[in-house]
Amino acid sequence: MDRELERYIITGLVLILLVLGISGCGVKNVQVQQPEEKEQISQPTISNLEGIAFALGCMFDPTSCQEKKELGKTEEGK
Repeated sequence: MDRELERYIITGLVLILLVLGISGCGVKNVQVQQPEEKEQISQPTISNLEGIAFALGCMFDPTSCQEKKELGKTEEGK
């Protein structure tokens, strides 16, 4: 290939790369549809996070769960 042709190809590719890189940085408008206030999405997992955390804790450290279980039995007897 001719040296001059190689320079044109390299320059063109660099310009294309720059244009694509700069256009990727632009702010894009994204339309978000808000759910109507009448429709409330209920997520039972959010209200039950304490129980989920307790169950996960018992999986990794069952001794503390056994102590709480025994404490619950003694409190029921009172």
